[in-house]
Amino acid sequence: MVEFSRDLLGLEQRIVMVTGAGRGFGRSIARSYARNGATVITVDPDVEMATAIASEVEQLGAPAIPIRGDMSVVLDVINTFEKIEELFGMLDGIVHVTSAESKTPFVELLEAEWYDLLNADVKSSLYVLQQGLRYLSGGGFVTLVLPPLQREQPHVAAIRGAVTGLIEGATRVFPTNVRVNGVIPSRDPVGEEHDRSLVRVAVALGSMVSEGVRGQLLEVLLPDPPHQPEIYDLLRELP
Repeated sequence: MVEFSRDLLGLEQRIVMVTGAGRGFGRSIARSYARNGATVITVDPDVEMATAIASEVEQLGAPAIPIRGDMSVVLDVINTFEKIEELFGMLDGIVHVTSAESKTPFVELLEAEWYDLLNADVKSSLYVLQQGLRYLSGGGFVTLVLPPLQREQPHVAAIRGAVTGLIEGATRVFPTNVRVNGVIPSRDPVGEEHDRSLVRVAVALGSMVSEGVRGQLLEVLLPDPPHQPEIYDLLRELP
């Protein structure tokens, strides 16, 4: 992938909110925005994880504000944006990371888990788009990271379809200066070193490089995760 200079990305002094920032793709994306000069608001349901990644961002030389927030709970979403307004009065962009973490076979899926998945990903995406528009009316971006293609169960595919529909619908009704796009990784996160392609796309979609790009859904092929040695391989190496 082509590397862009910080000047070309134009992210310095931008204020970017990253949800699910405490782990996985969210953590890597938050760190990358920090490296490119953005102020990063790290949002996570776990306050300790939100605080930990905010500390990492600051160590990279960028300002960071941690906020505990569950984006599937409307009051948490409202409170999160109100805190941002109190602190900054504006917001330049949002990266919302979904996950649809389900390993349950389709035929064994229970109603409770199905509603949990809808809450975690579809409702959260809806709330972020609804509330985010109020703070991006002056222009900005929303990038949604969808559940990985590796998760092929029909119920996860349905979640991806619903979030894709929100991206398409928001693009039609949002002002043209607010661009909404989506990214679909090929697999689950394994670590920043191996997830760079996804992170670069997420950062590029929030930068000057992607001005005018709206309503796009980009599939990102990530390399296979590093091979974990089998236990017998490890035992063979013992003296």
